[in-house]
Amino acid sequence: MAENPPGTGLRLPDDVPLVRKIGHELIEFLPVGVYLCNAAGHLTTYNPKAAEIWGEAPDLGKEPIRYTGAYRLRSENGAHMPFEQSPLAAVLLSKKPITNLRMIVERRDGSQVPILANIVPLFGMDGTMIGFMNSIQDLRQHAAQEQAQNHLQNALMQAQKMEQIGKVGGGVVHEFTNQLTSLSMSLSLMEREITDNGSEQLQARFALCREATDQVTRLAEGLLLFARTRPRVLERIDPNQLLLGMSTLIRNDVGQKIDCQFDLASDSNFLRANRQLLESAIINLVANARDAMPGGGQLILSTFNTLLDRSNFMHHNANFKPGRYVVIRVADTGTGIAPEALEHIFAPFYTTRAANKSTGLGLTMVRSFVTDMNGQLAVTSRQSQGTSVSLYFPCYGSEHSLAITGSEQKPER
Repeated sequence: MAENPPGTGLRLPDDVPLVRKIGHELIEFLPVGVYLCNAAGHLTTYNPKAAEIWGEAPDLGKEPIRYTGAYRLRSENGAHMPFEQSPLAAVLLSKKPITNLRMIVERRDGSQVPILANIVPLFGMDGTMIGFMNSIQDLRQHAAQEQAQNHLQNALMQAQKMEQIGKVGGGVVHEFTNQLTSLSMSLSLMEREITDNGSEQLQARFALCREATDQVTRLAEGLLLFARTRPRVLERIDPNQLLLGMSTLIRNDVGQKIDCQFDLASDSNFLRANRQLLESAIINLVANARDAMPGGGQLILSTFNTLLDRSNFMHHNANFKPGRYVVIRVADTGTGIAPEALEHIFAPFYTTRAANKSTGLGLTMVRSFVTDMNGQLAVTSRQSQGTSVSLYFPCYGSEHSLAITGSEQKPER
Protein backbone atom coordinates (compact mmCIF):
# COMPACT_ATOMS: atom_id res chain seq x y z
CA MET A 1 0.00 0.00 0.00
CA ALA A 2 1.43 3.36 -1.00
CA GLU A 3 1.61 6.02 1.70
CA ASN A 4 1.90 9.73 1.21
CA PRO A 5 4.87 11.37 2.98
CA PRO A 6 4.11 12.51 6.53
CA GLY A 7 2.97 16.11 6.87
CA THR A 8 1.87 16.43 3.26
CA GLY A 9 -1.85 15.70 3.68
CA LEU A 10 -4.54 13.62 5.33
CA ARG A 11 -4.84 9.87 4.58
CA LEU A 12 -8.41 8.60 4.72
CA PRO A 13 -10.10 5.25 4.13
CA ASP A 14 -11.71 5.21 0.69
CA ASP A 15 -14.70 3.03 1.46
CA VAL A 16 -16.94 5.89 2.68
CA PRO A 17 -18.05 9.11 1.02
CA LEU A 18 -15.71 12.06 1.36
CA VAL A 19 -18.08 14.10 3.51
CA ARG A 20 -18.42 11.31 6.04
CA LYS A 21 -14.65 10.80 6.14
CA ILE A 22 -14.10 14.31 7.47
CA GLY A 23 -17.16 14.37 9.64
CA HIS A 24 -19.89 16.75 8.62
CA GLU A 25 -20.93 17.45 12.19
CA LEU A 26 -17.35 18.32 13.13
CA ILE A 27 -16.89 21.10 10.58
CA GLU A 28 -20.45 22.39 10.98
CA PHE A 29 -19.67 24.23 14.21
CA LEU A 30 -16.04 25.25 13.68
CA PRO A 31 -15.33 29.00 14.17
CA VAL A 32 -13.38 29.06 10.88
CA GLY A 33 -14.63 28.46 7.38
CA VAL A 34 -14.01 24.91 6.18
CA TYR A 35 -14.85 23.38 2.80
CA LEU A 36 -13.86 20.32 0.79
CA CYS A 37 -13.30 19.68 -2.89
CA ASN A 38 -12.89 16.31 -4.63
CA ALA A 39 -10.05 15.26 -6.94
CA ALA A 40 -11.71 17.09 -9.84
CA GLY A 41 -11.75 20.29 -7.81
CA HIS A 42 -15.53 20.27 -7.35
CA LEU A 43 -16.91 21.71 -4.13
CA THR A 44 -18.51 18.88 -2.12
CA THR A 45 -19.32 20.42 1.27
CA TYR A 46 -18.84 23.57 3.33
CA ASN A 47 -19.77 24.86 6.76
CA PRO A 48 -21.86 27.97 7.67
CA LYS A 49 -18.77 30.04 8.46
CA ALA A 50 -17.40 29.50 4.94
CA ALA A 51 -20.73 30.63 3.49
CA GLU A 52 -20.66 33.72 5.72
CA ILE A 53 -17.17 34.61 4.45
CA TRP A 54 -18.20 34.03 0.82
CA GLY A 55 -21.34 36.10 1.31
CA GLU A 56 -23.51 33.35 -0.20
CA ALA A 57 -24.39 29.68 0.22
CA PRO A 58 -23.77 27.80 -3.09
CA ASP A 59 -26.36 25.21 -4.18
CA LEU A 60 -24.34 22.01 -4.60
CA GLY A 61 -27.30 20.27 -6.22
CA LYS A 62 -26.94 22.26 -9.43
CA GLU A 63 -23.96 22.38 -11.80
CA PRO A 64 -20.53 21.61 -10.30
CA ILE A 65 -18.76 24.46 -8.52
CA ARG A 66 -14.99 24.36 -8.90
CA TYR A 67 -12.39 25.10 -6.22
CA THR A 68 -14.39 27.47 -3.96
CA GLY A 69 -17.78 28.98 -3.28
CA ALA A 70 -16.33 32.48 -3.42
CA TYR A 71 -17.45 34.81 -6.19
CA ARG A 72 -13.86 35.89 -6.88
CA LEU A 73 -10.41 35.55 -5.34
CA ARG A 74 -7.70 38.18 -5.13
CA SER A 75 -4.10 38.04 -3.99
CA GLU A 76 -3.05 39.91 -0.85
CA ASN A 77 -2.06 42.92 -2.97
CA GLY A 78 -5.50 42.99 -4.62
CA ALA A 79 -4.69 41.42 -8.01
CA HIS A 80 -7.45 39.24 -9.50
CA MET A 81 -6.68 35.53 -9.16
CA PRO A 82 -8.53 33.23 -11.64
CA PHE A 83 -9.60 29.99 -9.97
CA GLU A 84 -7.64 27.84 -12.45
CA GLN A 85 -4.46 29.75 -11.53
CA SER A 86 -5.11 29.89 -7.81
CA PRO A 87 -3.29 27.99 -5.04
CA LEU A 88 -6.39 25.77 -4.81
CA ALA A 89 -5.73 24.41 -8.27
CA ALA A 90 -2.00 24.21 -7.52
CA VAL A 91 -2.60 21.87 -4.57
CA LEU A 92 -4.40 19.39 -6.81
CA LEU A 93 -1.41 19.35 -9.16
CA SER A 94 1.43 19.39 -6.63
CA LYS A 95 -0.34 17.25 -4.00
CA LYS A 96 1.38 19.42 -1.39
CA PRO A 97 -0.25 21.59 1.27
CA ILE A 98 -0.13 25.37 1.30
CA THR A 99 -0.22 26.97 4.74
CA ASN A 100 -0.74 30.50 6.10
CA LEU A 101 -1.67 31.94 2.72
CA ARG A 102 -3.20 35.41 2.82
CA MET A 103 -5.83 36.07 0.18
CA ILE A 104 -8.90 38.23 -0.34
CA VAL A 105 -12.38 36.88 -0.97
CA GLU A 106 -14.39 39.26 -3.11
CA ARG A 107 -18.12 38.86 -2.65
CA ARG A 108 -20.73 39.28 -5.35
CA ASP A 109 -21.71 42.69 -3.93
CA GLY A 110 -18.14 43.94 -4.29
CA SER A 111 -17.23 43.81 -0.60
CA GLN A 112 -13.96 42.12 0.30
CA VAL A 113 -12.92 39.85 3.17
CA PRO A 114 -9.23 39.26 3.93
CA ILE A 115 -8.59 35.63 4.83
CA LEU A 116 -5.83 33.30 5.97
CA ALA A 117 -6.06 29.98 4.09
CA ASN A 118 -4.57 26.58 4.90
CA ILE A 119 -5.09 24.09 2.06
CA VAL A 120 -4.44 20.43 2.83
CA PRO A 121 -4.56 17.62 0.22
CA LEU A 122 -6.58 14.51 1.13
CA PHE A 123 -5.36 11.00 0.25
CA GLY A 124 -6.99 7.59 0.23
CA MET A 125 -5.43 4.55 1.93
CA ASP A 126 -3.75 3.64 -1.34
CA GLY A 127 -2.06 7.06 -1.62
CA THR A 128 -4.37 8.32 -4.33
CA MET A 129 -5.32 11.96 -3.96
CA ILE A 130 -9.07 12.29 -3.48
CA GLY A 131 -9.38 16.05 -2.98
CA PHE A 132 -8.41 18.82 -0.59
CA MET A 133 -9.70 20.59 2.47
CA ASN A 134 -9.35 24.35 2.90
CA SER A 135 -9.78 26.15 6.22
CA ILE A 136 -10.23 29.91 5.86
CA GLN A 137 -9.92 32.32 8.77
CA ASP A 138 -11.73 35.67 8.57
CA LEU A 139 -9.11 38.40 9.14
CA ARG A 140 -11.41 41.43 9.15
CA GLN A 141 -11.21 41.94 12.91
CA HIS A 142 -7.48 41.28 12.84
CA ALA A 143 -7.03 43.84 10.05
CA ALA A 144 -9.02 46.44 12.00
CA GLN A 145 -6.90 45.83 15.10
CA GLU A 146 -3.74 46.05 13.01
CA GLN A 147 -4.88 49.33 11.50
CA ALA A 148 -5.73 50.73 14.93
CA GLN A 149 -2.32 49.65 16.20
CA ASN A 150 -0.64 51.41 13.28
CA HIS A 151 -2.63 54.57 13.99
CA LEU A 152 -1.57 54.44 17.65
CA GLN A 153 2.05 53.87 16.68
CA ASN A 154 1.98 56.78 14.24
CA ALA A 155 0.31 59.00 16.82
CA LEU A 156 2.98 58.07 19.38
CA MET A 157 5.78 58.84 16.94
CA GLN A 158 4.16 62.18 16.06
CA ALA A 159 3.75 63.02 19.74
CA GLN A 160 7.41 62.21 20.39
CA LYS A 161 8.45 64.40 17.45
CA MET A 162 6.32 67.28 18.68
CA GLU A 163 7.75 66.88 22.18
CA GLN A 164 11.28 67.20 20.83
CA ILE A 165 10.26 70.18 18.71
CA GLY A 166 8.73 71.75 21.80
CA LYS A 167 11.91 71.25 23.85
CA VAL A 168 14.21 72.64 21.19
CA GLY A 169 11.84 75.31 19.93
CA GLY A 170 10.93 76.58 23.40
CA GLY A 171 14.39 78.02 24.00
CA VAL A 172 14.55 79.54 20.53
CA VAL A 173 11.13 81.16 20.91
CA HIS A 174 12.09 82.58 24.32
CA GLU A 175 15.03 84.36 22.73
CA PHE A 176 12.83 85.40 19.82
CA THR A 177 10.29 86.86 22.27
CA ASN A 178 12.98 88.84 24.07
CA GLN A 179 13.99 90.48 20.80
CA LEU A 180 10.35 91.20 19.98
CA THR A 181 9.93 92.87 23.37
CA SER A 182 12.85 95.16 22.62
CA LEU A 183 11.41 95.93 19.19
CA SER A 184 7.98 96.66 20.64
CA MET A 185 9.44 99.01 23.26
CA SER A 186 11.40 100.86 20.57
CA LEU A 187 8.25 101.26 18.49
CA SER A 188 6.41 102.65 21.52
CA LEU A 189 9.14 105.25 22.02
CA MET A 190 9.00 106.17 18.33
CA GLU A 191 5.23 106.50 18.25
CA ARG A 192 5.04 109.94 19.91
CA GLU A 193 7.81 111.36 17.75
CA ILE A 194 6.11 110.09 14.61
CA THR A 195 2.76 111.53 15.72
CA ASP A 196 4.35 114.89 16.50
CA ASN A 197 6.06 114.87 13.10
CA GLY A 198 2.65 114.93 11.43
CA SER A 199 3.70 112.89 8.42
CA GLU A 200 0.79 110.71 7.28
CA GLN A 201 3.12 108.56 5.20
CA LEU A 202 5.39 107.95 8.18
CA GLN A 203 2.40 107.18 10.40
CA ALA A 204 1.09 104.65 7.85
CA ARG A 205 4.46 102.91 7.73
CA PHE A 206 4.64 102.91 11.52
CA ALA A 207 1.18 101.30 11.67
CA LEU A 208 2.35 98.50 9.37
CA CYS A 209 5.40 97.89 11.59
CA ARG A 210 3.25 97.83 14.72
CA GLU A 211 0.73 95.41 13.16
CA ALA A 212 3.50 93.08 11.95
CA THR A 213 5.20 93.16 15.37
CA ASP A 214 1.95 92.42 17.20
CA GLN A 215 1.17 89.51 14.85
CA VAL A 216 4.62 87.95 15.29
CA THR A 217 4.37 88.44 19.05
CA ARG A 218 1.05 86.56 19.11
CA LEU A 219 2.62 83.76 17.10
CA ALA A 220 5.56 83.56 19.51
CA GLU A 221 3.21 83.45 22.50
CA GLY A 222 1.26 80.67 20.82
CA LEU A 223 4.45 78.70 20.22
CA LEU A 224 5.44 79.15 23.88
CA LEU A 225 2.09 77.78 24.99
CA PHE A 226 2.37 74.91 22.54
CA ALA A 227 5.91 74.12 23.75
CA ARG A 228 4.56 74.00 27.33
CA THR A 229 7.36 76.13 28.68
CA ARG A 230 5.27 78.28 31.02
CA PRO A 231 4.23 77.30 34.54
CA ARG A 232 0.55 76.47 34.80
CA VAL A 233 -1.23 77.34 38.00
CA LEU A 234 -4.54 75.52 38.43
CA GLU A 235 -7.47 77.07 40.26
CA ARG A 236 -11.10 76.42 40.99
CA ILE A 237 -13.21 78.09 38.30
CA ASP A 238 -16.91 78.88 38.01
CA PRO A 239 -17.51 78.51 34.23
CA ASN A 240 -20.56 80.78 34.30
CA GLN A 241 -18.68 83.54 36.10
CA LEU A 242 -15.78 83.14 33.69
CA LEU A 243 -17.96 83.54 30.58
CA LEU A 244 -19.94 86.45 32.02
CA GLY A 245 -16.69 88.17 32.94
CA MET A 246 -15.54 87.77 29.32
CA SER A 247 -18.87 88.80 27.76
CA THR A 248 -17.90 92.40 26.93
CA LEU A 249 -14.60 91.30 25.42
CA ILE A 250 -16.31 88.59 23.37
CA ARG A 251 -19.06 90.90 22.07
CA ASN A 252 -16.51 93.53 21.08
CA ASP A 253 -14.43 90.89 19.35
CA VAL A 254 -17.24 89.43 17.22
CA GLY A 255 -18.77 92.78 16.29
CA GLN A 256 -22.35 93.99 15.87
CA LYS A 257 -23.26 91.75 12.92
CA ILE A 258 -23.10 88.65 15.13
CA ASP A 259 -25.80 88.00 17.72
CA CYS A 260 -23.90 86.79 20.80
CA GLN A 261 -25.88 84.86 23.43
CA PHE A 262 -24.96 83.23 26.74
CA ASP A 263 -26.96 80.14 27.71
CA LEU A 264 -25.69 79.19 31.16
CA ALA A 265 -26.96 76.32 33.31
CA SER A 266 -28.04 77.41 36.80
CA ASP A 267 -26.62 74.19 38.28
CA SER A 268 -23.30 74.20 36.42
CA ASN A 269 -20.52 72.70 38.52
CA PHE A 270 -17.08 74.17 39.06
CA LEU A 271 -14.00 72.95 37.20
CA ARG A 272 -10.26 73.05 37.90
CA ALA A 273 -7.99 74.59 35.28
CA ASN A 274 -5.51 77.34 34.46
CA ARG A 275 -7.68 80.45 34.10
CA GLN A 276 -5.41 82.27 31.64
CA LEU A 277 -5.19 79.29 29.30
CA LEU A 278 -8.93 78.59 29.55
CA GLU A 279 -9.70 82.19 28.64
CA SER A 280 -7.22 81.95 25.74
CA ALA A 281 -8.91 78.74 24.53
CA ILE A 282 -12.34 80.38 24.58
CA ILE A 283 -11.07 83.47 22.73
CA ASN A 284 -9.54 81.17 20.09
CA LEU A 285 -12.87 79.41 19.59
CA VAL A 286 -14.76 82.71 19.48
CA ALA A 287 -12.33 84.06 16.86
CA ASN A 288 -12.82 80.93 14.73
CA ALA A 289 -16.60 81.33 15.02
CA ARG A 290 -16.41 85.02 14.09
CA ASP A 291 -14.31 84.28 10.99
CA ALA A 292 -16.82 81.58 9.95
CA MET A 293 -19.63 84.22 9.93
CA PRO A 294 -18.33 87.09 7.77
CA GLY A 295 -21.87 88.10 6.90
CA GLY A 296 -23.16 87.82 10.46
CA GLY A 297 -24.90 85.05 12.35
CA GLN A 298 -25.45 83.74 15.84
CA LEU A 299 -22.85 82.78 18.44
CA ILE A 300 -23.97 80.85 21.52
CA LEU A 301 -21.72 80.19 24.51
CA SER A 302 -23.28 77.70 26.88
CA THR A 303 -22.54 75.63 29.97
CA PHE A 304 -24.13 72.46 31.31
CA ASN A 305 -23.35 69.32 33.27
CA THR A 306 -23.34 65.85 31.76
CA LEU A 307 -22.42 62.26 32.52
CA LEU A 308 -19.93 60.61 30.15
CA ASP A 309 -19.02 56.98 29.63
CA ARG A 310 -17.47 55.11 26.73
CA SER A 311 -20.85 54.18 25.28
CA ASN A 312 -22.18 57.73 24.91
CA PHE A 313 -18.95 59.60 24.20
CA MET A 314 -16.99 58.29 21.24
CA HIS A 315 -14.52 61.20 20.90
CA HIS A 316 -12.57 60.49 24.10
CA ASN A 317 -8.78 60.66 24.30
CA ALA A 318 -6.40 58.34 26.13
CA ASN A 319 -6.87 59.94 29.58
CA PHE A 320 -10.67 59.60 29.53
CA LYS A 321 -12.38 58.54 32.75
CA PRO A 322 -16.15 58.00 32.92
CA GLY A 323 -17.93 60.36 35.26
CA ARG A 324 -19.52 63.76 35.72
CA TYR A 325 -18.30 66.61 33.50
CA VAL A 326 -19.04 70.32 33.16
CA VAL A 327 -19.17 71.51 29.55
CA ILE A 328 -18.31 74.85 27.96
CA ARG A 329 -19.66 74.93 24.41
CA VAL A 330 -19.03 77.50 21.67
CA ALA A 331 -21.47 77.13 18.76
CA ASP A 332 -21.93 79.24 15.65
CA THR A 333 -24.18 79.34 12.58
CA GLY A 334 -21.30 79.90 10.18
CA THR A 335 -19.95 78.23 7.08
CA GLY A 336 -19.03 74.99 8.83
CA ILE A 337 -16.04 72.74 8.17
CA ALA A 338 -15.74 70.39 5.19
CA PRO A 339 -15.65 66.69 6.20
CA GLU A 340 -12.22 66.21 4.58
CA ALA A 341 -10.83 69.13 6.62
CA LEU A 342 -12.46 68.16 9.92
CA GLU A 343 -10.00 65.34 10.64
CA HIS A 344 -7.02 67.71 10.23
CA ILE A 345 -8.15 70.76 12.21
CA PHE A 346 -6.05 69.88 15.28
CA ALA A 347 -2.83 69.35 13.34
CA PRO A 348 -0.17 71.99 14.11
CA PHE A 349 -0.10 74.85 11.56
CA TYR A 350 -3.09 73.45 9.66
CA THR A 351 -5.57 76.16 8.73
CA THR A 352 -8.33 76.67 6.17
CA ARG A 353 -7.92 80.44 6.39
CA ALA A 354 -5.45 82.69 4.61
CA ALA A 355 -1.89 82.47 5.90
CA ASN A 356 -1.96 86.08 7.15
CA LYS A 357 -5.21 85.45 9.04
CA SER A 358 -4.24 82.44 11.14
CA THR A 359 -1.15 80.79 12.62
CA GLY A 360 -2.74 77.35 12.41
CA LEU A 361 -1.97 76.75 16.11
CA GLY A 362 -5.24 77.87 17.71
CA LEU A 363 -7.11 74.57 17.82
CA THR A 364 -3.88 72.65 18.43
CA MET A 365 -3.33 74.69 21.61
CA VAL A 366 -6.96 74.35 22.65
CA ARG A 367 -6.81 70.55 22.44
CA SER A 368 -3.41 70.47 24.16
CA PHE A 369 -4.74 72.61 27.02
CA VAL A 370 -7.94 70.58 27.45
CA THR A 371 -5.95 67.33 27.47
CA ASP A 372 -3.57 68.75 30.09
CA MET A 373 -6.58 69.54 32.29
CA ASN A 374 -7.74 65.89 32.04
CA GLY A 375 -10.60 67.09 29.88
CA GLN A 376 -12.15 66.06 26.59
CA LEU A 377 -12.94 67.91 23.38
CA ALA A 378 -15.55 67.25 20.71
CA VAL A 379 -16.27 69.08 17.45
CA THR A 380 -19.36 68.72 15.29
CA SER A 381 -19.82 70.65 12.07
CA ARG A 382 -22.03 70.75 9.00
CA GLN A 383 -21.25 72.87 6.00
CA SER A 384 -23.44 75.98 5.66
CA GLN A 385 -25.03 75.18 9.05
CA GLY A 386 -22.32 75.89 11.58
CA THR A 387 -19.83 74.39 14.02
CA SER A 388 -20.01 73.43 17.68
CA VAL A 389 -16.94 72.93 19.87
CA SER A 390 -17.47 71.41 23.33
CA LEU A 391 -14.85 71.47 26.09
CA TYR A 392 -15.49 68.83 28.79
CA PHE A 393 -13.84 69.21 32.20
CA PRO A 394 -14.22 66.86 35.18
CA CYS A 395 -16.54 68.43 37.77
CA TYR A 396 -14.54 69.86 40.68
CA GLY A 397 -16.52 69.39 43.86
CA SER A 398 -20.30 69.45 44.18
CA GLU A 399 -20.85 73.21 44.49
CA HIS A 400 -23.01 74.85 41.83
CA SER A 401 -22.48 78.17 40.08
CA LEU A 402 -24.30 81.21 41.41
CA ALA A 403 -23.21 83.52 38.58
CA ILE A 404 -26.31 83.39 36.40
CA THR A 405 -27.34 87.05 36.33
CA GLY A 406 -28.00 88.21 32.81
CA SER A 407 -28.04 84.72 31.36
CA GLU A 408 -30.79 82.43 30.26
CA GLN A 409 -31.08 79.58 32.74
CA LYS A 410 -31.62 76.10 31.41
CA PRO A 411 -31.97 72.62 32.92
CA GLU A 412 -29.21 70.08 33.16
CA ARG A 413 -28.63 67.88 30.10
